[in-house]
Amino acid sequence: MFIKTVKKKNKYSPKTFEYQYLVESVRAVDGPRQKFLLNLGKLSLPEAEWPLLAKRIEEILRGQEKLFAANPEIERLATHYAQTLLRKYETEYSELEEKHYEAVDLDSITNSKLRTIGAEYVALSYFKKLELDKCLRECGFSDRELEVASLLIIGRLVSPGSERHTHLWGQKISGLDELLNTNFSQLSKNTLYKVSDKILDNKEVIEKHLRHKEHDLFSLDEKIILYDLSNTFLEGQAARNPKAQFGRSKEKRSDCRLLTLGLVIDGYGFPKTSKVFAGNQSEPKTLAEMIQALHDADRGQVAVPAAGKSTNSDVSPASGEPEKITVVIDAGIATEENLKELKPNYHYICVSRKQMDPPEADDFIVIRQSEKNKVEAQKITRNGEVFLYCKSQLQQKKEQAMHSRWEQLFEKNLKHLAESIHKKGCTKNYQKVCERIGRLKEKYARIAQFYVITVEEKDGLANKITWQYIKDEAEQKFSGSYYLRTDRTDLSEKQIWEIYMMLTELEDAFRAMKSELDIRPIYHQKEDRSEAHIFLTVVAYHILHSICTKLKQIKFNCRWATIRQLLSTHARVTTRLETQSGKTIYIRKCSEPESFHKTIYEALNLDHVPCKPKKVAISQNP
Repeated sequence: MFIKTVKKKNKYSPKTFEYQYLVESVRAVDGPRQKFLLNLGKLSLPEAEWPLLAKRIEEILRGQEKLFAANPEIERLATHYAQTLLRKYETEYSELEEKHYEAVDLDSITNSKLRTIGAEYVALSYFKKLELDKCLRECGFSDRELEVASLLIIGRLVSPGSERHTHLWGQKISGLDELLNTNFSQLSKNTLYKVSDKILDNKEVIEKHLRHKEHDLFSLDEKIILYDLSNTFLEGQAARNPKAQFGRSKEKRSDCRLLTLGLVIDGYGFPKTSKVFAGNQSEPKTLAEMIQALHDADRGQVAVPAAGKSTNSDVSPASGEPEKITVVIDAGIATEENLKELKPNYHYICVSRKQMDPPEADDFIVIRQSEKNKVEAQKITRNGEVFLYCKSQLQQKKEQAMHSRWEQLFEKNLKHLAESIHKKGCTKNYQKVCERIGRLKEKYARIAQFYVITVEEKDGLANKITWQYIKDEAEQKFSGSYYLRTDRTDLSEKQIWEIYMMLTELEDAFRAMKSELDIRPIYHQKEDRSEAHIFLTVVAYHILHSICTKLKQIKFNCRWATIRQLLSTHARVTTRLETQSGKTIYIRKCSEPESFHKTIYEALNLDHVPCKPKKVAISQNP
């Protein structure tokens, strides 16, 4: 092998362009000929070192080790061009073809270029099943942009992280490019950013497409809509993102600026629409914007759980008119103003924000009972609304444990403060002592509201601190009871409670996005890039939930993180071996699937072999 310069001229320009080609001398019937193997582009390497590069490429292809270390730049280029050359001349073959035998030197067998392929195979199959590739093409994505979009979305599923992480993963770790029959080795990070921007630009079209496709694939006929918000934090100042604001962080990251994600899902847990709000956004004020998004969502029949079990079967009202959607929201959003706005077009079920005493009559109905928990409820109808008083033994134990811990910590701090005003060198100033008590009450706000604290003053100094604990009010507050509120007078106690408990699907969606899809932290400093990062996570969750829903149909209940981890052991690897006839053979093949891999593939109607084997034979004596 040697490197040759080839000059080319564009007929529309007088300029001459020079390129370097890797060339091989071959014997032909009519004499020796030069075979062009690979276009190396415009080499920056000095021409004096070209023979060394060509020799090193040949050595790598034949599996020869160098006695002395090569120039790092030559080694890097030689490795890259050798892999490119192998990929160019690889040919697929079927294992059912006629057997071919060779005498092989066992000591020459080596394995290289191991790439994970199991989780990518599963994710790509549902990327195509949801026809995301078709949707993106209709949005004007070119073939290359579609490949990069697949990398961004599937990368978020299989190895979640920033675009920089995805870039490294796609080039050095994953075999996704082989599944797509492309090559990511020369992909630039800037291309990833541009494609993520284009995905965000088509957000409404993509979400609408996914709603329709999931409705068809899983026969989604429900009319239960769940809405809630969660926030994620950003690294850095995010000065160019006006939505990045300090606020109440649910992850206790008050030191970082936040963004808030509003998410609407159906009763089956499939996302319908999403929107990014400012980090300091008031929860109740977001509902009006999401109501407009709900109008764009698909219309259908209302899902009402039948007595005794939770279901999404439709119920037609006696009037024969189309039933309204039932919106399920948490207490933080269920203000009187929001409920008033919902009433004309939607039903609602929420936790009541009204302060109400427990019902006097002890007329409870058991709506769920197990070894660990018992849930009872009593329905009260007032002014066309239903208030459902619920008591949960498990919730009561949890709240009482939290209450007991807070009580001990708060009283411990109060006792320490009361003793310190009588010690030398400690703060005794009345105002300072009151400030310290105020900070304690702020820190333990949930329990401090049940304490009456008195500070006696003498000559501007705190003389005595006493407190009284209002036990009855505290026990009522931490009794594991709550009121649900709805305008659905046609539902039983059990149906109201089961529909409200569907909010756990929304909580599970946020949990998956944060823990399994790594929506946090966000490293981008611009608003559109941050929103693109969040939307990619939402799209990845569509695929995740579709896969898990399909697996649940065969009673296979596993978190995606577990499935992903176990599928990562299914890999694609290159095996090199030398034959007695003087050839070096490279075989690119998937590892043998294990029982877990087969279980997943069969459940999703996938073949056990993600990619066909490929091979290339190189003569050692050309």
